[in-house]
Amino acid sequence: MLIGQALGDWLVWVVHNRKPERRASTPARKGRPRDEEYKAWIRTLPCVACGIEGRSEAAHTGSDGGMSMKASDYSCVPLCSDCHTKAPGAYHRVGKRAFERGQGLCFARIVARLNREWREMQAA
Repeated sequence: MLIGQALGDWLVWVVHNRKPERRASTPARKGRPRDEEYKAWIRTLPCVACGIEGRSEAAHTGSDGGMSMKASDYSCVPLCSDCHTKAPGAYHRVGKRAFERGQGLCFARIVARLNREWREMQAA
């Protein structure tokens, strides 16, 4: 029997076909680094899929998540809300591999480049 938050999570999944958002108060978990400054910087960048500016979200792309836990913040790439979750071909609707293929992207290379740029900015 589903009640309370479990019922709400299930309804979000069934009605909206997406995972429910996790509460921000959830503490960082071991092995999955969190960096709000890094994510804020990612959100300033244009969407890597469609190029639109000023609407990016920090989309977690790493494989170190699972069990309803987000991957490291350092696996984030900038995606607009359409490319991230809303459009029929969005990342969270079609999955990582299909999204990369459809957009001609390689998240691993993008993440490596963004991490390198971030480290250089922090060192300057």
